[in-house]
Amino acid sequence: MSAVQQRLPQCTLRESEDFFRQLFDLHCDVMLLIDYRAGIIFDANPSAAKFYGYPLEILRGMSVSQINVQTESVIYQQRQKAISGEQNIFSFSHRLADGEVREIEAHISIVNYKGKSLFFSIIHDITDRKYAETELRIAAEAFETQEVIIITDANGVILRVNSAFTETTGYTPEEVVGQTPRMLKSGRHDAAFYASMWKTINLTGKWQGEVWDRRKNGEVYPKWLTISAIKGEDGATTHYVGLQFDITERKRAEKQLQLLAHNDPLTGLPNRALFHDRLEQGLGMARRHQQSMAVLFLDLDHFKEINDTLGHDMGDVLLKEATNRLLASVRKTDTVARMGGDEFTVIVTEIKQARDAEYVANEILKAFLQPFELNNNFYNVGCSIGIAIFPEHGNDSKTLLKHADSAMYYAKRQRNTYCVFSNNR
Repeated sequence: MSAVQQRLPQCTLRESEDFFRQLFDLHCDVMLLIDYRAGIIFDANPSAAKFYGYPLEILRGMSVSQINVQTESVIYQQRQKAISGEQNIFSFSHRLADGEVREIEAHISIVNYKGKSLFFSIIHDITDRKYAETELRIAAEAFETQEVIIITDANGVILRVNSAFTETTGYTPEEVVGQTPRMLKSGRHDAAFYASMWKTINLTGKWQGEVWDRRKNGEVYPKWLTISAIKGEDGATTHYVGLQFDITERKRAEKQLQLLAHNDPLTGLPNRALFHDRLEQGLGMARRHQQSMAVLFLDLDHFKEINDTLGHDMGDVLLKEATNRLLASVRKTDTVARMGGDEFTVIVTEIKQARDAEYVANEILKAFLQPFELNNNFYNVGCSIGIAIFPEHGNDSKTLLKHADSAMYYAKRQRNTYCVFSNNR
């Protein structure tokens, strides 16, 4: 082999290394040459010095462990994969000279440079990308919350809904995307309601309140809705986000609490408090229209004997049946209330004379002529009724009720009859 032939591979190698050097020094990407056996940075380019914040002379010869946050056991596993060629892209956390930790992605290949086998690492800072990915993941998880979320464009066209929307409304995303929330309207709100809502949104960027919507199956349900306007850098609205809660159960619970507060739990009739409220309303109406009205006070005959003999359970059955008979004997505009125990009251409105109230009392008495079936046996339980007429027997609720009660005790002497109040007794 000639001397020229011997020098040719060496010249080619030197030219290749010179080209690599130029590429290494001038490239804007962060590049490191790492002696993976010694665990030190063999060389670094100016971009690496700028990124890590160390002068080149310090970065060269620095232990990799000074910039790599991961433990040695993790680094060892990654190093073995790079040496074997099993993997060439890795994610690491690197610490800069000022202590800041950045997330990086390293593309690693093995090169022979100046007689050494080295890791050639091209490093990209992916901190912002990782942060964005985390934010997107959090947003995606938040989007699939149990709360219903609707996202529309600036024109109110639905762009996206979450799974809770489908569970609540019955509509799939395919059925609503491209539509507007108007498809959910229940018809319970007029145009003025929606005009006021959008006026508030346009002024403040937000609105919240109770709305009734319609599910796919036609069921109308209440929800608590919050609408927020999303604005761009120029201040113009780009999207609307609707967050809503199905408040059906809450409304049902509120209704139940209201019922318990104003109604007798056993019979469902208005209790003493609601009776007085209805009586005041009736009196106010009667005064305005110069009409008469009556208050009937009822007490069941022989109830105590039934209750003591058969027990309270059978007493409750009797009271419920007595309630049904009372309701069937009066007009729908009249009010039947339970005052407690076996005492009931009836407000009879819009009567012309006392005879109208007596007619109602007779209807009640006839309803109680039929025996009550309790424990497969029949029992006769009548009632005694006292009647007071407005305005003849009193101009206020307290007086009327007192006089109706007084008349009832007079009727009680004879049992299963009624008695109209009289000042002569």
